[in-house]
Amino acid sequence: MKRFLTLTLALAMVLALLAGCGGNNSGQNSNSTDGSQSDAPDGIKTGGTIIIGQSAEPITLNPNGKTDNSMTIVAQNVFSRLLKTNNNEEVILDLATGYTVSEDGKSYTFTLPENVNFHDGEPLTSDDVKFTFEEILRQQCQAATSLASIESIECPDDYTVVFHLSQIDARFLSALAYNGTFILPRHVYEGQDWMTDDSMQTPVGTGPFKYDSWEKGVSITLVRNDDFFRGPELPYLDRVIYSYIADTNTAMQSFYNGELDVLGIIAPSSELETLLNNQDLNNFKTIYPSRFFIGFDLSREPFNDLNFRMAVAHATDADDIVNRAMGGIGQKATTYVTPLYSWACNTDPEAAVLAYDLEKAKEYMEKTGLTKDADGFYLHLTLDTYNYEPFPDMAQVIKNQMAEIGIDVKINMLEYAAWDEKVAQQKDFEMTLYGGYQGPDVSAIGDILSTGGAFNFFSYSNPEVDELLAQGASQPTFEQRAPYYMEMQEILAQEVPIVLISEWLGYSPAYTYVKNHPYSDEAVGMCAYGEYTYCWLDN
Repeated sequence: MKRFLTLTLALAMVLALLAGCGGNNSGQNSNSTDGSQSDAPDGIKTGGTIIIGQSAEPITLNPNGKTDNSMTIVAQNVFSRLLKTNNNEEVILDLATGYTVSEDGKSYTFTLPENVNFHDGEPLTSDDVKFTFEEILRQQCQAATSLASIESIECPDDYTVVFHLSQIDARFLSALAYNGTFILPRHVYEGQDWMTDDSMQTPVGTGPFKYDSWEKGVSITLVRNDDFFRGPELPYLDRVIYSYIADTNTAMQSFYNGELDVLGIIAPSSELETLLNNQDLNNFKTIYPSRFFIGFDLSREPFNDLNFRMAVAHATDADDIVNRAMGGIGQKATTYVTPLYSWACNTDPEAAVLAYDLEKAKEYMEKTGLTKDADGFYLHLTLDTYNYEPFPDMAQVIKNQMAEIGIDVKINMLEYAAWDEKVAQQKDFEMTLYGGYQGPDVSAIGDILSTGGAFNFFSYSNPEVDELLAQGASQPTFEQRAPYYMEMQEILAQEVPIVLISEWLGYSPAYTYVKNHPYSDEAVGMCAYGEYTYCWLDN
């Protein structure tokens, strides 16, 4: 008999959502609501436009091809997945109405609703699901590595799809719920190259909003999908606009002026007290399974020298970076696995992230065999990073710390698309400061540190680590998985392929008239982390 793992949305959560947030806070934004969706529950105002700040534009409008975090934000409202991840790092249903798992744990059967149409009016069937995942694997798109256990896909009927895996894969559901797995229509995208920057210039999905326009350098506008499969009353908003503002200070001023409803970017630490004391704002605090770290191109000298990496690790004072560059909004990383997965964390000293010790750092630099130049530096190198908070301030503190051990660091701040092209795609870098997501399952660390991992820009490769990651993902329980991740962390602590700094804690400010925000208690159980299906404006 099969084990039924069918998921349903809890009645209590639905009732809480429909009740909404009943406050009467008045916002600063001039957008009005027109009540156009007459089927909305009592107390919810419908219509209107929400404007969300973003620091970087997408590289492409293809949600499944290249790694593109900026497009993923937009994609959550244009496309649907079988499953999705909410802001509690929980995997919840999206398109799928439920699923079952075979006794041997190697076959997953998903059921689909019968009322789903793509934005061009064509119906979605299981064949579109099959097509999407076969293309992801064939073209080696961003999710291909995490979905490598898929052996075959079959469609018994138009509303059932079965994934057959080559082995038990404990990360499979979280991989389906993560980035790059949005269901695409065969009739539109068959025969296209998904890995080019100009692919999919007019996206066609099944999400709550339809793509309308992209004014390069300014904004992307989405409009309401009147044929959304979750019901005629949804979504409540008429439009979602992503406003691209690269300069943090300009973005903050736009937010304070009421030109943005949701800040949408990481606020500089200097603004935190002002934000937290503003009664017109909700400041949603979240700890993410994301981590700030320094990465190297391990294929070149001196980064392939363990002595050099040990020197950098011991010279990196994480407490100083958190306090000076992040306004104390951070948590020093002490284990190679994020503490959100405490069952997998190895807290033994031999597996710990190296602690700050300037004298040890200097000793390791001497062991590299490098010699100082006339200016007293062993070498001069470039640190590539993003041009938005908190990366510039973090990079400056790191620059100062590296100078203490004779490394002269030039900071190269880049817009997201330029960083992606230089570091992620071309691997043309020496050091980079990065903030890498490691969820919603502990195995996601493999995306960064496994051979060929989707976010392994660093040329790190250790067959033993690869095998431990594979074994950890092939076990059915946390208790059985944990020993493999524990052993893996010991190896990482010995080899120091990256220098971990901090967990990613953040505040997401929005005006109080923004109801059912994806981070809110009322909507978090229903939404992906950036999905505005249930959001409405009380202004």
